[in-house]
Order: sequence, then C-alpha cells, then structure tokens
Amino acid sequence: MAYLELQYASQAISKYTTLKAYLPSDGTSGTLFVPPYKTVYFLPGFSNDATALMTYLGLRKECELKGIAIVVVDGDNSFYVEQANHQANYSTFIREVVEVTRKLLPLSENRNDTFIGGISMGGYGALLNGLRFRDMFSKIVALSPSADCYDLICHHNMLFQEALFTTIFGDKATYYAEDTNLAKFYGEVDQVDIPELFIACGEQDDLVLNGVTDLRDSLIKEGIPFVDRRGTGKHEYAYWEKQMDPAFSFLADIQPGTQADLILKF
Repeated sequence: MAYLELQYASQAISKYTTLKAYLPSDGTSGTLFVPPYKTVYFLPGFSNDATALMTYLGLRKECELKGIAIVVVDGDNSFYVEQANHQANYSTFIREVVEVTRKLLPLSENRNDTFIGGISMGGYGALLNGLRFRDMFSKIVALSPSADCYDLICHHNMLFQEALFTTIFGDKATYYAEDTNLAKFYGEVDQVDIPELFIACGEQDDLVLNGVTDLRDSLIKEGIPFVDRRGTGKHEYAYWEKQMDPAFSFLADIQPGTQADLILKF
C-alpha cells in the first residue's frame, strides 16, 4: 500500500489544492493488485477534510483488502457545487481532479472502474456530481448524505444559517428547481444512465434522515434501484466506519465480509 499527497494549482477553484490518496500497490493483504487501479474519489463532509477521514475511517484497510485506490478530495464547505461568483467551481473541480490524477497516477480510465463516494455534505456531492458526470462514474456511495440541503442548512440553525444557503445555492426556489434538488435530478435522467447507488443512513440521524427518507421514497417511486443500508446509528464516524466494508464491497463487486479473514502484514 502506498500513501501519497499531491498538490496542484486548480483552475476550477482558483487556488492550490492538496489531494491525499491510498494506492493498493504492494500486495500487503496477500493479493497483489495490478495497475491501472479501480478508483473511488471520496468527499469529506462539512467542516471535515481528508486528514479527518483518513484518521477516523478504515480507508487504508479497504484499499488494501479490496484493491481500490482512494483519492480523498477536500471540499472547503462548498457542498461540491458551482460558485462562479467566488471563482470556486467545486462541481467542475471534481471532474478536474479525476483528469489530473489519471495523468499522474496509475489509475484506470475506464468508467466501470471509476467511482465516487462521500459522507454527509460529501455524500450529497457524490450523489450530485456522480450523476452530473455519469459518463465518468459508474457507482456512487453516499453515507448519511445531505440529501435535502435546504432542510439541513435552514432547519438546523445550531450548525448552519440561511445566509450560508443563499451564498452556496441562491434562493430556495432556485435550489429546488435545478439539478441541485437530487430527487428532481434523478427523476429526470434516463434510468440506464444512472450510476449504481449505495445509500446508507442511521435511523437515529436527526440531521439528515428526513432528507434521505424523501430521496429514498423518490427513487423507489421512479423505479431506480439502489442498495439501501439503514440500522442503528447517528450522524457520526462510528456509524460510517460500520459501513466501510459493505460500501467498498459494493464497489469491488464482492459480498461484504468475504475478505475479513485476510491477514494484513506489516
């Protein structure tokens, strides 16, 4: 396994940005994975960054066991949408990151080998940009996603405020009328073009559960298939860590737990 930090000047967000990545390069798990690697681009949540995700979640283990490269992208509390007025186009940034990392690292350029995932705000960004760039991504993992950003930001004032929503999305009417409204966006796209979906949310997640429930209902109504993970859990790393094996097994096309007996060698 290799760990890398990569800094480059991003045109999309008008600044230098740093990416962090794991590559399954040395067969530590007992299996030698040969490049070009399958890759998941993983998006942190609000007020979090790549360091937090790599510290609190078992991403390294999943990289080693499943043979999937993991590139963690910092989103700077952007919800991974375009903010042209601030020269910060974070949706374009996602596509740019894929193109840059493919040039510099031994990553597959095959859509079937390229995935996007995220937690909370990052889960929203994965669902939004995975569908926007469905020519690039074949699977989406969303853990406790902020499926309804208006509900999240404007109804949970202990964390957010309406001014933040306006800065990022404009007014409420604009948000719900455009593809930033996930339920609307997924209902408008031809089903054959929609990436495979994995959505997980704990039943005690008071922050995003209402939005996730509405999105689930919309997907079911539209006949869009998705892996639906629920169970006991709040909006916290303890729940997300439990979803690591099922999520990465979904990406790797294996049954959860089938590689649990592999011994990691150090």
